[in-house]
Amino acid sequence: MKKLVTSALLAATMLTPSALAAQEIDESEEEMQELAGAGQTIIVTARKREESLQTVPTSVAVATSETIQRLNLNNLTDIANTTPGLIFDESFGRNGNRPVIRGQANILGESGVAFFIDGIYYTGSLADYDVDTIERIEVVKGPQSALYGRNTYSGAINIISKMPGDTWEGRVTADIAEHDRYELTAGIRGPISEGLSFGVNGRFYDFGGEFTNQFDGTKIGQQSSWSASGVLAWDNGGPFTAALRGYYNRTDDGQPAIFHQDANQNNCLFDNGSLYGGRGRYFCGVIDPAQVSSDYPVQFADRDMVGIEADTYNVSLRMEYELSDALTLVSLTGFNDRAETQLTDGDYSPNSFQTAVFARFPAGAPIGFGPAGPIFPFGFVGSTIDFSFANLRETQDWSQELKLLYESDTFDIIVGGYYFDQSDDNFAIREVPANAGALAGASFGARLAQEQARCAANPICGTTFPLFSPSTPNDRSENLLDIENIAIYGAVNWHITDTLNLGIEGRYAEEKISQTVFNFAEGDPRPAPVNADATFKAFTPRVTLDWQFTPDNMLYAIYAEGQKPGGFNGALAITANALDPNLDIETFAEEENKSFELGLKNTFFDGSVIFNIAAYYTEIDGYQLTQNVSVPPNQISVVTNAGEAEIWGVEAELVGELSRGLTLTANYALADTEFTSGVDENQGVLNDVADDGLVNCSTGDQFPDISGCQSLFGSIAGQSIPRAPRHRAFADLNYRSSTGIGGGDWDFFAGGNITYTSSSFAQVHNLARTGDATEVDARMGIENDQFRIMLYVNNLFDEDAIQQIIRYADANNDLRRSFIGGLRPGRRVGVVLSAGF
Repeated sequence: MKKLVTSALLAATMLTPSALAAQEIDESEEEMQELAGAGQTIIVTARKREESLQTVPTSVAVATSETIQRLNLNNLTDIANTTPGLIFDESFGRNGNRPVIRGQANILGESGVAFFIDGIYYTGSLADYDVDTIERIEVVKGPQSALYGRNTYSGAINIISKMPGDTWEGRVTADIAEHDRYELTAGIRGPISEGLSFGVNGRFYDFGGEFTNQFDGTKIGQQSSWSASGVLAWDNGGPFTAALRGYYNRTDDGQPAIFHQDANQNNCLFDNGSLYGGRGRYFCGVIDPAQVSSDYPVQFADRDMVGIEADTYNVSLRMEYELSDALTLVSLTGFNDRAETQLTDGDYSPNSFQTAVFARFPAGAPIGFGPAGPIFPFGFVGSTIDFSFANLRETQDWSQELKLLYESDTFDIIVGGYYFDQSDDNFAIREVPANAGALAGASFGARLAQEQARCAANPICGTTFPLFSPSTPNDRSENLLDIENIAIYGAVNWHITDTLNLGIEGRYAEEKISQTVFNFAEGDPRPAPVNADATFKAFTPRVTLDWQFTPDNMLYAIYAEGQKPGGFNGALAITANALDPNLDIETFAEEENKSFELGLKNTFFDGSVIFNIAAYYTEIDGYQLTQNVSVPPNQISVVTNAGEAEIWGVEAELVGELSRGLTLTANYALADTEFTSGVDENQGVLNDVADDGLVNCSTGDQFPDISGCQSLFGSIAGQSIPRAPRHRAFADLNYRSSTGIGGGDWDFFAGGNITYTSSSFAQVHNLARTGDATEVDARMGIENDQFRIMLYVNNLFDEDAIQQIIRYADANNDLRRSFIGGLRPGRRVGVVLSAGF
């Protein structure tokens, strides 16, 4: 059935005439054409200046405020479902989202997608952002480092806020749905004097949780937040304009609805060694959703504090001054402050303070002889596992950008400078419950009995004893990070002819990172700091050629380079590198890409139909992967630039009127990802096990000069990038007609849409995957100029394919490898009531 639905959706996407996906269709043909682009032009700022969406020579997906209202899009996850080439979800928590554009997913470190609000860099989470304040959201795809700067390696998401105008307007909206979900938004904006206008918005959101925690029968995955924002704008028609904007958001979420698939469910690559005992090292195939069972209510000293609490402050100031008809000076200033406390169960199981055993070995001379030979005393090593997340993160940054814009009949020029300064400090704040010692002791005693029974069954084991004791310290480690980024950039757009343009952009940036680490537990003396610093320098160019070969058709080509910032490895790596700088493991370098794009933008039938298509090819160099590195006499895990990859893809956007009042919106994205080179430590272990069922370096030893065995790292060439679905398709049907209600002032509307997302892999090994997902939403209602009533159903057919998976460690089974997954929200029925003026 899924294949049939998918095939039909792809066919509709590629064959149906359309207009721009971000536009609402009104009743009359004249208004229909205006919204399709003939009479109303959507302005975007994808190239740091205002341009028409259909004439800007780059791939930009836009969702306007009308689209957000029409499709009842509540958050960025919903918006991403309608946007070709963008993957965004919050199944691991609203602080853990990492957007993916065009298949360039990140396994480690920061995302290659940056957020901007009104063109100003924003470093907080957008998962619970108030979408009622959005005039439009622009998803600019492909490397944007030349103009947007850091972290726009694969694209940029720019939110354009609603601004107050010269008339007063306001709206109040309530969204009430199943599972105790309530959302209330209100906003008002208008003039307060000549040239000065003001706007204010507020939002309250509360979600009681959809899934049941099997540990205690309560709901899990609760979310709550409220926000307030305001804007003060000055525009008296003179050369100077300004907008001061402030935003505050309070997030108070509970333990996320994450399930754990334990190590005993692994079904492939069976390991006959002592740790796995013939059980599987990996899971091959689709991981199905499972019930959540977490003992988070008893894992912390104060259960009421469990979850994620965050306070976010954002202030921005945009000022423009027209020096002449051709020259404008623009200043962009931004300040972000976020304090986040996270206290969550980290093993996602009903147990706490487990005892894990890592190794067993003879611990002395023989104490006797038996039929099998010498009898030894055996020791075993292990640890108490306190698998929880307990930290306070305080992030503060400010940015300043100045740019000059010049426009003429021959050249458009931008010259700018940028400064960014951030402190990002993390503090461990673990407070174990009063009975933690008793729980750890009980687990330790039970494990000792198991080891004694194991010894009794071993003819060469005379006695066994632990080489460790149970321990439940409160971690007080600190990680203090400072980032300073300075850049200059420029862009020249040469109008070679009336229809042919050449654009050249470039940015030179230097980023300095300093890190100080303290590793210690409560009661321990504060250690000497482990310090490190590094400077990364990069030049990122971009070249664009566009040809408007008819007034309604444009062809463009782009070459662009991007980079994702480098960073530091852990304290052990920093310490080892200080002793031997030749190791070169203190930092990992930027991940870089080169992208080629060819696009075609078309308007047909007097602007009522628009069809845009783009094809791209991207080469990635220095893909950031985790590896073991030889640091005699040890091996430590670090991030290295270990792989190269390539991605090619196609994106198409189409929307159009099928008949009077009936409109189809559709888009499709293909992202074919493949590693072309690179090696991975875990792939080497899996190769070693597949060889003869043991991790014994039968395929080779990565570090032959060090005692012990480290399986030869395995090649990942030919594998797909994790977290990168190959296909994403969306289609929406919208019907609208007038009614006789209220003398004909009320319109009836109804619609439905379908989103298909193909399966993605958990890791570079390409064994465990999420499975395909097809979600269907439906809506219907009535509205006039003041009021709107809508009934909706999200995920109508209750699709349950999981959204994200991560290979994990099973705290209940000696940290054997397992998996965790984020549950997809099920069917939800709700009603939206809105009133405005």
